[in-house]
Amino acid sequence: MIYLDTSALIKLYLLEAGSQEVQTLLSSQNDPLPIWELHEMELTNALRLKVFWKELSEADADAQIDYFKRRKSSGLYYTPEISRSDLLDRYLRLTTHTAQLGCRTLDIQHVAAAVVLGANLFVSFDQRQRQLAGLAGLKVQAI
Repeated sequence: MIYLDTSALIKLYLLEAGSQEVQTLLSSQNDPLPIWELHEMELTNALRLKVFWKELSEADADAQIDYFKRRKSSGLYYTPEISRSDLLDRYLRLTTHTAQLGCRTLDIQHVAAAVVLGANLFVSFDQRQRQLAGLAGLKVQAI
């Protein structure tokens, strides 16, 4: 299973550097993509930030959010059952790397979720997050 952090997930909705690579990578698997609450919150906020920065119109942001919801309801994504206690346990273990890597809370949560879900590949455009994922034992894809 491929796990995308939000920096990679947004590439499915906005044409940015790396968008084609993410599309190509996902076309190599038939499994639905795991998307949990953190993805939805971050993706929605990232699109709204693009409006604030005048990089995207509000109508375009709304359209992309609706597109995300349609993809989710169509079965392209699934919401995995994540044990909150397992997630917290893994999260707390990963915070030991924060002093050396400078990891942010949400980055650690994504890596912890990928580990708990048993992801085969972790995809991120964030160098620190990729380093953390590697330290957590995940195969990492840098695009």
